[in-house]
Amino acid sequence: MPGDDEPAPMLSVEDLQDEADADAGMQSLASNDEWAFRKADRLQAMLPDLRGDLNRKTEGEVFDRQTLMVLHKFLTHGVLRSLDFPVSTGKEANVFRGTTPGGGYVAVKIFRVNTATFKHVLKYIQGDERFEGVTGDKRGLVNAWTQKEFRNLVRMRDVGVDVPEPIKALGNVLVMEYLGTKEGQWPRLKELGQLADPQAAYDKVANDYVKAYNEADLIHADVSEYNILMEGVLGPSPRPRLIDVGQAVLKNHPMAAEFLERDLRNLTSYFRRQGVKSADPQSIRARLQHERHWKKEDKGDGEEDEA
Repeated sequence: MPGDDEPAPMLSVEDLQDEADADAGMQSLASNDEWAFRKADRLQAMLPDLRGDLNRKTEGEVFDRQTLMVLHKFLTHGVLRSLDFPVSTGKEANVFRGTTPGGGYVAVKIFRVNTATFKHVLKYIQGDERFEGVTGDKRGLVNAWTQKEFRNLVRMRDVGVDVPEPIKALGNVLVMEYLGTKEGQWPRLKELGQLADPQAAYDKVANDYVKAYNEADLIHADVSEYNILMEGVLGPSPRPRLIDVGQAVLKNHPMAAEFLERDLRNLTSYFRRQGVKSADPQSIRARLQHERHWKKEDKGDGEEDEA
């Protein structure tokens, strides 16, 4: 449960509950588009006082009106109790810690629409049979990317790959399992220096990668020490967790071979620097099964059209 010593959340259900809301009922008001737009405008006006240390340019890229509409739905439909604070800032998205109505924590990943860095993602979407017809329209592309990460997480979780559990996806906002402590997310491998047991970490990540390829028909396409968190890093059994799977592609993607070789090179290079002598691209490549396991397209798998 969030403690009394924590700073005020950036956004919360209380921000939406004025006297008129209480009289009319939150559920009916949540479906009223005109009211929701007014609430989004109100939240946007409030955010300069609620955003904490977020960079002002990043604020404008993250909290546009339509994104606030999505957050409004999550807040009024029982997905979120509050959006607490940022835990990670990337080129395409920011990740925030959120709190659920039950008091648990979730990760809220908000993909920025007002940024040019999404131009490169077309190569990961074009050629994916699950996203035929997606165009270069900026918001449509970002929303498709959000759904792509959600559906990749579903596929990986279904076969036992240790990625965050997906919870909800709507528009450009993805809610998933929170990998961290009360204060913030677990560190990335890049931030840790020498690992206590690099062989065990390598074995687990390699096993997860092979399982994703063989059983979920997915190539991560961006594996590196930047996209692996070390859960419980100070405990007796630290656990590496793959993250950022939005760019993962199917085995039959036109650039699958290129992405696979890059993944194997990046993964094994990092662990060789950690002293793992068995870290070799060929040792992983020899375990891969190239026939497809999923026999039909998973269009719609886990896709959320409503909060």
